[in-house]
Amino acid sequence: MRSTQSLQLAKTALAALSVAGLLASAPAFAVPSMNIQVDGGGPNGTIATGETVTVSLYGNDIPVGGGAPNDGLFGFGFAITFNDSILDSSAAIAGPLWVGTGFDDSRNDPGDVGMTANRFFMADGPDGDDILLASIDFTGLTVGLASLSVGYYTLGSGDNILFDGTVLDGSPNFFESGLIEVIPEPQTALLLGLGLTLFATRRASARQQATRPAA
Repeated sequence: MRSTQSLQLAKTALAALSVAGLLASAPAFAVPSMNIQVDGGGPNGTIATGETVTVSLYGNDIPVGGGAPNDGLFGFGFAITFNDSILDSSAAIAGPLWVGTGFDDSRNDPGDVGMTANRFFMADGPDGDDILLASIDFTGLTVGLASLSVGYYTLGSGDNILFDGTVLDGSPNFFESGLIEVIPEPQTALLLGLGLTLFATRRASARQQATRPAA
């Protein structure tokens, strides 16, 4: 009886180890996403007032889909909201894969710029990483921090979709947001520094004269 129980325990332990091994060796499935690049240096960047920087949107980990021979990304859509007292934006420009390939629409309102496009006239679309969707130029107006909040172009999901009908943007987590810090232009910062130094010098001189004994 004891030997039977021991055998059963050994089988159970072996099965558990096998399952754990399978889980450990199973490939991790990447999650599709739309990523933002500020001047090609990641989601965050710094510019001076009056300076312009290009912000690009990329599709990453886009699956092939199961609609062969019609595979890949059929269409995309996004909107970026931001503080328009700190930044100004140009209209979005579609990446090369989306020019003349289907229908598109865009908007460039104060604090809200975005675009949607598809490959309606094409048989398939791109998949994988670093798929350039669109680019926008942002110009620094005043010193401050401006979040680039990326979200849906329309009221909900469905703009980012594969040829087989798979919706990629079912969750807001599909979108990556960014940040631009606008700092004073170098000449302004230099003049400000000189002004503060002059002010401190005059203040110290006034204190010395005030404490000097009368002749």
